[in-house]
Amino acid sequence: MRRLAFVGALMGATLIGAVSAQAAPGYATTDVNMRTGPDTEFPSVEIIPEGSSVEVAGCLDDESWCDVIAGANRGWVFSEYLAFDRGGSYVLLPDVGIETLRIPPVKFTAADYWQRFYVGRPWYADRARWIAFDVHPRHGWHRPPAGPRVPGWWRGGYAAPTGMRPPPEHGWHRPGRDRR
Repeated sequence: MRRLAFVGALMGATLIGAVSAQAAPGYATTDVNMRTGPDTEFPSVEIIPEGSSVEVAGCLDDESWCDVIAGANRGWVFSEYLAFDRGGSYVLLPDVGIETLRIPPVKFTAADYWQRFYVGRPWYADRARWIAFDVHPRHGWHRPPAGPRVPGWWRGGYAAPTGMRPPPEHGWHRPGRDRR
């Protein structure tokens, strides 16, 4: 029996390592809610501070939401609040797409996700509500265009910030934003 438990633990560690190996390192471009599912109706796990490093484990195939690891927490973030270092400058995830960044498409099943990551959390007792919750497409979001993308294609009147670099080890400062 101990041998079976050991093999199970080893397989679990291997699976976690495989997920971590596939995760893409990125940054939060603003203070952003990490949620327990891909919809604003899901409870917030935490607020990820602007400039914080995150690992993106995968994104929904329409690239609207991404499954993110930030420190000891895991949850879902709007893709437009995730940036990646490309040659010393940053790019927003929707501007280049998950394929370019080698981020795998993933599906969301509340029962499975909550069982893996939220057992013992305060909102876990209310899981029946969320397991039955019907995830809706993000308001105003549509599937990314095929081929090369124009920055900000997902939002009318959007102008990509200029001069923004990936955050140094100690802090992030977006040009033109007062950091009180």
